[in-house]
Amino acid sequence: EHRWACPAQRPPLRVARRPMKPWMQPMASSTAPPAAPGIGEECGDFKRGACFRASCKFLHGGKPASEAASAVANANGGAAGLPTPRAAGSFVAPDGLDVKLFDPTTGFGLFGTPVWGTRYGSTQPLQ
Repeated sequence: EHRWACPAQRPPLRVARRPMKPWMQPMASSTAPPAAPGIGEECGDFKRGACFRASCKFLHGGKPASEAASAVANANGGAAGLPTPRAAGSFVAPDGLDVKLFDPTTGFGLFGTPVWGTRYGSTQPLQ
């Protein structure tokens, strides 16, 4: 093994390039007109539901991001295209509810207990 007197004398490290993830690959779009290189590619974040930028340089659903954003804004009254959380629903604590395990006002399992992440009387996990 050779020891280099100065780190600047070391040969550069070779970095292996990983292949692009399939969901990040540009989508082929027959509706998009051909354009300059780098333009006309589908936005990988948009395909995963994570891009809401109107100034994005990639296509959103085959359209420029600014057009796609205005279509969404017109469809939902200008609100962001994010999901609306659902209310948990009413809960009436039954007699004998173990308040060391469950919150008596919501029925949710308390943190640090074996029932945390559940709701009293429900067999479904919290989502």
